[in-house]
Amino acid sequence: MTRSRMLAFTVAIAFTAMTAGSALAGPRLGGTVTRQGTWTGSGNALTHQGTTTGPNGQTFTNQGTATREGNTVTRQGTVTGPEGQTVTDQSTTTKNGNTVTRQGTVTGPNGQTATDQSTATKNGNTVTRTGAVTGPNGQTVTDQSTATKNGNTVTRTGTVTGPNGQTVTDQSTATKNGNTVTRTGTVTGPNGQIVTDQSTATKNGNTVTRTGTVTGPNGQTATDQSTATKNGNTLSRTGTATGPNGQTLTDQSTATKNGNTVTRTGTVTGSGGSTKTQ
Repeated sequence: MTRSRMLAFTVAIAFTAMTAGSALAGPRLGGTVTRQGTWTGSGNALTHQGTTTGPNGQTFTNQGTATREGNTVTRQGTVTGPEGQTVTDQSTTTKNGNTVTRQGTVTGPNGQTATDQSTATKNGNTVTRTGAVTGPNGQTVTDQSTATKNGNTVTRTGTVTGPNGQTVTDQSTATKNGNTVTRTGTVTGPNGQIVTDQSTATKNGNTVTRTGTVTGPNGQTATDQSTATKNGNTLSRTGTATGPNGQTLTDQSTATKNGNTVTRTGTVTGSGGSTKTQ
């Protein structure tokens, strides 16, 4: 599990206070959520502004700025809910030789904070990483991983340890053969339960197709397939995910670059017909 996944879990806890019973609950009831965003680069800075509106007309706004000065990138962002409640985050990432360090803080609407820090070092063909996320009550999740490139193959092993000492391990192998990349991976939980995944991605001209399968500890499987095509300054993508009971989730999106600005629109539709527009 990466630092970003751990931090996302922490942010989700804070964000739940903003979204519970709100507009974002709509798609589970067949409602529609619309989202629009714009990314603009100017000099050493990249800014993002976006709006999410739920089926009840409630609106969430988000804005962020990332700035690079020398070997350091600083970022700050804010999400504001329909009643004015906010979640803020700020981070600093610095590259020093073969080592990249990062420190960040997320503050929820109630003032509670979660912090994270990580260090990644490249030594030859191997990258090692250690990280920690500390929640508002002092509970800590740590992770460490090693990724090594040998010819056209990259192998990775990692361990995540929760505040109660339980661990989750993962290992994966990705190999490039011509225009095709195949990947296999395994995640083992604290009680020995195993989730495996395998995928294949192939580039043909301006189009990349991908198929994948995830198998849970009970033997049930979920599959996904997608196609992404670049045409000039526009990237379009369509995909379908099918669950173990045959339920499907389809998505399509289009991203267009115009000068220093990228705009994106997309739609996700569940098997029940509920739609989320991004």
